[in-house]
Amino acid sequence: MLNSKKLIGSISLVSISYLMSRVLGFFREILLAQWTGVSDASDTLDLAFIIPDFLFYLSAGGYLAITLIPILSDLSKNNKETLNDYFISLLYGLAIVFLLISTVFFFFRNQIVDLLNVNDPELFIKLFSPIVFSQTFFFIGAILMSFQYFKNDFRYAAAAPVIYNSCIILFGWIYSSSPESTVYGFAIGGLIGSILGHFLIQIIGAKKNGLSFKLLKPKGEHILQYMTISLPLIVGQSIAVVDEQLFRYFGSFLTTGSIASFRYARRVALIPVGVVAQAVGVASYPTLSNLYVENKLEDFKLLVRKQLSVLAIINTGVLILFISNSENIISLIYQRGLFTGEDTLRVSKIFLIVSFGLIPWSINQIVTRSYYVQRNYWFPVWVGTSITLVTVILLKLNSAPTEANYAGIIISSLWLNMLVLTFFLKVKEERIVNKSQMLDFLKIFLVGTAVYFLTTVINIYSGNLVFEVIIDSLFILILIFLSLFLVKMKYVNLKRIR
Repeated sequence: MLNSKKLIGSISLVSISYLMSRVLGFFREILLAQWTGVSDASDTLDLAFIIPDFLFYLSAGGYLAITLIPILSDLSKNNKETLNDYFISLLYGLAIVFLLISTVFFFFRNQIVDLLNVNDPELFIKLFSPIVFSQTFFFIGAILMSFQYFKNDFRYAAAAPVIYNSCIILFGWIYSSSPESTVYGFAIGGLIGSILGHFLIQIIGAKKNGLSFKLLKPKGEHILQYMTISLPLIVGQSIAVVDEQLFRYFGSFLTTGSIASFRYARRVALIPVGVVAQAVGVASYPTLSNLYVENKLEDFKLLVRKQLSVLAIINTGVLILFISNSENIISLIYQRGLFTGEDTLRVSKIFLIVSFGLIPWSINQIVTRSYYVQRNYWFPVWVGTSITLVTVILLKLNSAPTEANYAGIIISSLWLNMLVLTFFLKVKEERIVNKSQMLDFLKIFLVGTAVYFLTTVINIYSGNLVFEVIIDSLFILILIFLSLFLVKMKYVNLKRIR
C-alpha cells in the first residue's frame, strides 16, 4: 500500500517551501512593477533571460531529477560506493560542460542583441552577463537536488528558491533609484542568490544525505549515459516549457511593455501551480519511481489518477476566482508607484486569457512525470515539440499581432498538449484516464460551470477590492466543498486517505 503519511509529509514540506517562494516571488514582482512599471527596462530584463533560460532547458536542467532518480534507483541495488562515485563523476563532468557553454554564450552576447531586436543594447549586455552565469549554478544545484530527492530529503532544496528570491529583492531595493538600475539589481541579486541557494546550500544538503565529495576524474561514459537518456528532453522543447520564451521573443516585435504585461499576468497565474501542482509533482516523483521499479502498478495508477482529479478540482476553483476578479487581482497586486491604472487594465486583459493556462500547467506536472518514470521520454517530447513548432508558425503567420492574440494562441497550445499527453498516458498498456476518471473530469467541468455562474450572478459584496476578492474566494471555496459532498467522484473525496 502507499505510504500516504510520508508522501503527504513530503508534499506538505515542498508546498510550504513553494508557498514561501511564491510569496517572495510575488513580492519581487510587486516591487518590479512599482519600480519599473510596464516599461522598456522591464522588457529588457525579460529579454535578457531568453537565452539563459533556453540554455537551461536545452541542458534538460529542469528535468535532472526526472532523469537521474530512476538511474539512482537502479544503482542503489548495488553498493553505495558505486552510486557515490557515479554521481560525483556525473556532477563534475556536467558542471564543466555547462560552465563552458555559458562562457561561449557570454562571448557572443553582442550577437544575441541583434537576434532579439533589443531596444537598449547597453542595458541588455549589463543584465545578460550575471544572468547567463547564474544558470550554471542553477544547473549544478539541480544535480545536487536530484540526489537529495532520491534520498527523499526536500529540506535543503526547499530553501533554494527562498534564498534566491530574497537576494533578488534585496539587491533590487539597493539599486532601485531608476528602472534601469532596478533591473540591474535584480540581475545581480539573481546571481548571488543562485550561488548561495542553488549551489552552496545544496552542497551542504547533499553531504548531509551521505554524498561523499572526493577528487575524481569525470568519466565520459557517465556523461554519455546521462546525455543519451536526456536526449529526448534536450532536443524536444514542449510548449509547456517554452511558452514564456515564445511570448518574450514575439512580444519584442510589439509595442513597449508587451513582454512585461505577459510576464506580470503569467506570474500571478502560476502561483497555484507552484504552490500545489509543482509541489505535488516534485514530492511524489520518488514515490512514483519506487512504485514502478517495485512493480506496484495498481498503487502507481491509483496515485496518478487521484492527483489528476484533485488538481483538476482545485485549479478549477482558482480559475473561477481569477477570471471573475481579473482586474481586481491585478490592481491589488501591482497598481502602485510606476504601475498605473492604465497598466492594470492592460495586464488584466492578458491575465484573463493566461489564467486558462492554469489547468494545463498543473496537469502537465503529473502527466509528464508519469511518462518519464516509465522511461518513456520520446512520445511526450515529440508531441510537445510538434505542438511548439505549430505554435511558432501560427504566431509568425498571425495577420493581426496583438498581446491578446499571442496569449490566446500560446494558451490554446498548452491545452492541446495536455489533452494529447493525458489521453495517451498508459501503464503497461492500460490507459490512466479510464471511464471513471473521464466521469470525474466531466463532473468537475459541470461543477465549475455552475460555480462560475453562481459567482457572477450573485454579487455578495461590492466595495473594497480586498474584501471583494476575499469574499469571492470564500464563496467559491464553499461551493466547491458543497459540490464534493453532493457529487460523488471516484478519485476525489474528503475522507482521509489511509
